[in-house]
Amino acid sequence: MKSYKIGIDTGGTYTDAVVFDPEEKKVLKSVKALTSHGRLELGIVSALNDLFQDKKAVYRVSDIGLVSLSTTLATNSLVEKKGTDPGVVLIGFSDDMEQRSHLKDLVSQERILRIPGGHRYDGSEKNPLNLKKLQQFLETSGKSLKNFAVASNYSVRNSEHEILAGELIEQMTRGRVSLSSSLTSDLNSPRRAYSATLNAKIQALMEELVDAVKRAMEELKLKAPLMMVKSDGSIDPVERALDRPIETVASGPAASVIGACSLTGLKDFVISDIGGTTTDTAVVEGGWPLVEKHHAIMQERETSIPSIRVRSYALGGDSEVNPEKEGELEILSRRVVPVSLMAHHYPEVLQNLEAASRERKGLHGAHRYLIKGKEQKKWEALLVPEEAELLEMIGDFPVPYHRFSGRARYRAMISRLYEMGVIQISGLTLSDAAHVLGLQDHWSKAAARAGLIICGRWNGMISEHPQTLEEELRNYAEKIHEQSVKKSTRIILETLSTKTVLEEDPLVEAFLEEDGRLNQLEVQMKSSIPLVAVGGPANTVYPEVGRKLGTETVIPEFASVANAVGAASGSVKITSSCEVTNPESKGFLIHHGNRVHSFQDPDLALTDAEKLVEQTIRKKVRDMQFECGPIEVEIDKILIPGSVGNQGLVSATLRGETLVELG
Repeated sequence: MKSYKIGIDTGGTYTDAVVFDPEEKKVLKSVKALTSHGRLELGIVSALNDLFQDKKAVYRVSDIGLVSLSTTLATNSLVEKKGTDPGVVLIGFSDDMEQRSHLKDLVSQERILRIPGGHRYDGSEKNPLNLKKLQQFLETSGKSLKNFAVASNYSVRNSEHEILAGELIEQMTRGRVSLSSSLTSDLNSPRRAYSATLNAKIQALMEELVDAVKRAMEELKLKAPLMMVKSDGSIDPVERALDRPIETVASGPAASVIGACSLTGLKDFVISDIGGTTTDTAVVEGGWPLVEKHHAIMQERETSIPSIRVRSYALGGDSEVNPEKEGELEILSRRVVPVSLMAHHYPEVLQNLEAASRERKGLHGAHRYLIKGKEQKKWEALLVPEEAELLEMIGDFPVPYHRFSGRARYRAMISRLYEMGVIQISGLTLSDAAHVLGLQDHWSKAAARAGLIICGRWNGMISEHPQTLEEELRNYAEKIHEQSVKKSTRIILETLSTKTVLEEDPLVEAFLEEDGRLNQLEVQMKSSIPLVAVGGPANTVYPEVGRKLGTETVIPEFASVANAVGAASGSVKITSSCEVTNPESKGFLIHHGNRVHSFQDPDLALTDAEKLVEQTIRKKVRDMQFECGPIEVEIDKILIPGSVGNQGLVSATLRGETLVELG
């Protein structure tokens, strides 16, 4: 019997879901449901239900062999400082090491316990492990805790102390334990401690989401394995993801890249995923995205978790066009509600916009409206009385911004409420210009037109003369569109070159202009690989970006749901690693888990290490009830210069992996 897959992606605006035929590499059905911030499971449940509304579909619930989820929950939780503070056990850490772990950014000091123990660089025990002190902590301060993180000095050389501490915690609390050495082979102990603490902090939230998805699947009688997309583009059984939720922090961009690979069949390309708020870019080589070893969450502290090498830029269809610079165009980094979208949902806004656009001079900010955001209850405790009063005045329907903008006190409060997400503000956006130019037709073109007229008259780009209105309106929309194309091209230049492209670089500026000339110099740049564009606004911008870069632009069918396709078409990647070191007078040591193996011959040490990596991968595959494919082992060696063969081996890191195709 034929089996199909479901892919789900939770984005900032929509939750997308697809039914995917893995044999034909084909999307059979795609749906979109509004993402419910604060309760992501609502959008997921709605999308799942919508997939099975078509009674004529070739697939049935019983035909689904796998459900795979790409979620922003981990990233959102960490950025919004959500999650449950775990207990943190540091073994063999000094004052300086604890400080460099930056744990006070994540948990209160009383939840951090330091105990003697830990190992040396060669894996030998430095100090005995003090489990009695840990037991006392668990009987007092740790009694109410459900999640824990454990990090021991040099545990990647010998994880015995972490394992013993973790076993005691599980026995006494029945809680989840994140061992730093099981998450990563990173030698940096403070960074491992930070990563393990982040992981423990969001486990409860991830568990709630997974439980909600499982309930939705049960309601539909959908009996299929549930998988989750990881930050490196692979997928994992949800049971493993619950133990390691930090590995999902970049699952959205990762799913987008894998989806693009599946939809296009290309192996080498640069991808741009443009949404409402951001543009995410990455380079794909050999059918897999380039990966970085240490992923920084939202450009803050580095973790020890590998992720696809993604660049994120504050440019999307909902990016605001600043109308306040006379005769100039500026695209701001902040996201607002497009006037065309606001009027689409609230027709009375269109009437007001059109009335304002008929004035000889545009009203200052007449295109801006305020409206309450969703999930108001979660903000109540954070608002001062004046803010709560202002929020009551705004109400549940759009109100003109100019009612409040005359008073500096209100302007400051509106700015704070907007930054918190308590209110939303409408504005002129790239999507509005695209509606006027006929490049988009999702929302109210009449409102987009009125918004551009108001702003154009405000900044002097549209005159008061009726006879020139249509020409000036189109010119204004085209200038906005050209600016978005230039910014998008600059983004791809940075991604391809891996260099920062300065705004004032005269060569780049000349290249971005239509004639490509700087005095007597003709500037040309060309991409050596195709450009794949996905996301809602991709069709409006990227054909011109590809033309500027002299490369093929591929915008596949179902580009707007590429992330969900990536979730459905991902592979399970099983990995293992170990290290070989050569400390003085101790021969060659293999460090693998809580065991250290000693050899006098470097060739024998490397051969045995490779066998250990392969055996570990095969066991993991068997435990997950999959069939093991070919295993690739990569060996990075440091040798004494001038030495023969491996006799001058100083150290080696072995990394093995295999891909398991499902369905």
